[in-house]
Amino acid sequence: YQSRIRSAIESGAKDLTGADIVHAVIGGGIAGMEELQSSLQEPAFEEAVDLLFHADTVWLMASRRSFAISTYLAYALQHTDKRVQHITAMGNMQDGQLRGLRPGDVMVAISFAPYAPETESIVAEAHARGARIICITDSSLSPMARFAQTSILVNETSVFGFRALTNTMAVVQSLFMALAYRLELQ
Repeated sequence: YQSRIRSAIESGAKDLTGADIVHAVIGGGIAGMEELQSSLQEPAFEEAVDLLFHADTVWLMASRRSFAISTYLAYALQHTDKRVQHITAMGNMQDGQLRGLRPGDVMVAISFAPYAPETESIVAEAHARGARIICITDSSLSPMARFAQTSILVNETSVFGFRALTNTMAVVQSLFMALAYRLELQ
C-alpha cells in the first residue's frame, strides 16, 4: 500500500487534502457504478438469483479484499430460510469447513485479479463435489469462471491504485434483495 501512495505522489498528487482524496474516491465510485449499470449482464444476474432461490444451502467463499463482501452476504442471507455456510478459512481450515457441502448446494465465490488461490481451490473442490457455482469476478477468463454455472462480471474503479468495492457491494446487495423478493412472492 505504501508503494501505491508513493506512486500517486510521484505522479503529481503531492498537495492533496483529505477532502481531495474523498472526492476522488467518490468520483471513482460514481463512474464505476455508471459503467456497471450499462455493462451488467442481466441474464447472468437472473440465473444467479434463480440458483439462490432453488438452493437449500448457500456457501460463500471469498478471501482478502473480497472477504468483506462475502461477510455482508452471509449477514443478509441469514434473514432468509436458507442455510448459510460462510467459509472464513480461519486458521487455514477452509478444507474442513467445506466438508458439509452436498451436491446441489450453491456456492457464491467472489474474487478479482490477482485471484486468491485459496478461493480458486475451494471453488474447484466445491464443483467436484457437485455444487453449483455463482462466480462474481472481473473476467470471463477468471480461473473460477470455468467452474461456474453463471458469472457476474464486475469491474471496479481504482483511485490512487486502490480498487473500490462499490460495484461488487451493489451487485451482492441486489442479489440478496432480488432473492428476498422472490422468496416473499412465494
